[in-house]
Amino acid sequence: MATEQRAAFSEDDLSAELEHLQHSQLPMFLIGAFVIGWIWFPYIMFNEWELGINATPTIVILLGASLAYEWRKKHYKLACWLVLLSSIVSMSLIIAAHPFSGAMAFGVLVIIMANALLGTRVALLTVVAMWIAGSMARGAATDVGEFSFLDTGEMLALYALVGGAIWLAARPLRASVECALSGWAQARDALKEARERRAELYRVVRALEEATYRIERMNEELIVARREAELARALKAKFVATVSHELRGPLNLILGFSRMMALSPEKYGEPLPATYHADIDAIYRNSQHLAALVDDILELSQIEAERLALVKDRIHLGEDVVKKAIEIMQPLAERKGLYLRQEVADELPWALADPVRLRQVLLNLLNNAIRFTDRGGITVHADRRDSRILISIQDTGMGIADEDISRLFEAFRQLHTTEKQEERGSGLGLNICKQLVELHGGQIWAESKKGIGTTVYFTIPLPGTESIKADLVKTGEIQHRLATPKSCLVIHNDPALVRLLARYIEGYQIVGVPDERAALSAIEELHPRAILTTHEQLPGIKSQLGEMSYDVPIISWGMPSVTEMSESDGVISYLVKPISSEMLTAVLKQAEREDETKVLLVDDDPDTVRLLELMLTSIPRPYRILKAFDGFQALERMREVVPDIVIMDLLMPGLDGQETIARMRTDERLREVPVVIISARDRFEEGMILGTPISIHCRRPLEIVTGTRCLQTLLDLVSPCYLPEPVTSGSS
Repeated sequence: MATEQRAAFSEDDLSAELEHLQHSQLPMFLIGAFVIGWIWFPYIMFNEWELGINATPTIVILLGASLAYEWRKKHYKLACWLVLLSSIVSMSLIIAAHPFSGAMAFGVLVIIMANALLGTRVALLTVVAMWIAGSMARGAATDVGEFSFLDTGEMLALYALVGGAIWLAARPLRASVECALSGWAQARDALKEARERRAELYRVVRALEEATYRIERMNEELIVARREAELARALKAKFVATVSHELRGPLNLILGFSRMMALSPEKYGEPLPATYHADIDAIYRNSQHLAALVDDILELSQIEAERLALVKDRIHLGEDVVKKAIEIMQPLAERKGLYLRQEVADELPWALADPVRLRQVLLNLLNNAIRFTDRGGITVHADRRDSRILISIQDTGMGIADEDISRLFEAFRQLHTTEKQEERGSGLGLNICKQLVELHGGQIWAESKKGIGTTVYFTIPLPGTESIKADLVKTGEIQHRLATPKSCLVIHNDPALVRLLARYIEGYQIVGVPDERAALSAIEELHPRAILTTHEQLPGIKSQLGEMSYDVPIISWGMPSVTEMSESDGVISYLVKPISSEMLTAVLKQAEREDETKVLLVDDDPDTVRLLELMLTSIPRPYRILKAFDGFQALERMREVVPDIVIMDLLMPGLDGQETIARMRTDERLREVPVVIISARDRFEEGMILGTPISIHCRRPLEIVTGTRCLQTLLDLVSPCYLPEPVTSGSS
């Protein structure tokens, strides 16, 4: 069908093109007719012929040419026929006037003109018409008065030859025109397609320019938004830290005094009226809830800021996590009449994880299960599933509706409300569990049926695997793939320092081991990028690695233990507000005397000093309480009486806690007095100092590109100091 349409289209184009060519030739033949007509007239005069019949051909041909010129645009074929007929009549008149002349030979021109103007068929018809007209004109002019076809046979042959020649010449001409038109049609189609493609390309270019402009604007907006987000994130972290610090002080007082009034009312001498007891209990319970909420918000902000450190070690989840968590929660379950069981698979493989954080996850999940289970109990399962360890907590509680499962792990989301106010949570526990599990590279989800119970699952990947992120709601098996996460091995015996390094070294999995013997197995399993250690442990590590075929870079520097740093200043403990009497009891055991223990309380808040005094007097130990409300007053009191232990706040006006401790160490009498720090800030939030030099040790030499990049990084970070250290205003 397409071929037929193409052929029809080509034939139409051919006819149109031939017709156009014919139309273009008509003016030239008309000019030729005018010229021949006017030439014939002087030819008559030259031969001195009579005008009469001899002048008639000129009149006929000029008249026909004039009319044809007028009709050439509106009636092309009629104009052509008029020219042909006028030419035939003119030639017939000439033959009639001169029958024995060779005028009949000029009919060849008429035949050629007919072919050029109206085609081959008309040319053949003109051959016949010319021969008949010429023969009749000759016959009429002779005495015989009859047609003399035989006398004009030569002319007929001439006309036939001319017609045949015209017909033969028309075929290659038509074929040539067809080829030319075919190529022209293809060129026209190609040009049309090129124009369409050019238009499309132009539209695409315009669309790309617009898209590029939009992308550039979006990139600029994203850069601005990212800066704003980073600023908001920093401000949020600063705000949370500041608010927590400001909240912990008042909470310490509220929680401490309400606890003393609720649990030790005899310390106040006269007993409180019975109507006060319920209110005091409510204050104590809600202050506990508020303190837990502050801790949860702080922990969640640290996770979101990627500052929560994981101190990973080789652990057995059954022994180090499940068993210890059940031992803690067993009494709570028994008080509600619930069973708490564990089903841990035999030969469960070891995992590389933070046991403290995983116990926190399991304790939160068990606490929720016990809160919302009234009969039956909870079962904890632990088993290996492919390249991960699967732990599940199954309860027989009230269950969760299907539409609420997807919101289970959202922050501040509480799907159940309990009748008891003290059992209500903050809505952050499950979200913190989710974050902690995902920090380990695992997944957490829940399955539940309303009225039957809930099962919460979480996975911990085995070493050498990494989980693919999935939704909170389990829709199928979670896939795992082999991976090589970037890890760094820290060889140090202080977990606090490992946790501190993990907080500030971003993009690496920080794993701590206590000594070089434990490092060998960790290197085999982890293949760390580098080993961090102290200058003292460097020779032993080199000798151990010398027995192996591995070439692991070793970075050594002065890494003092956080515990040693505290002990070097005589700080035996660091307590974060709010403080409980149990915390004080555990700390004071390190400095108690048999007869009497002198305790100096130093804080700029008199209410805090009074609370600490009240807590100490509630402990059945012989304590002598000394008080001071700033650093200068504390030094004066210690010059009068050397205490056995000092409980001191860090943030004080005038002389702060750090400077007070420094001055104590310069005094021979106070140098060995132990100090307990009480602060609303975690000690890891304070600035830490790492010793120098920092050295990199490799078996193979570094390439120039790698070495210069290391140097470039150091040059960008370190800075000189040409000014003397400023003198502290409080120094003597």
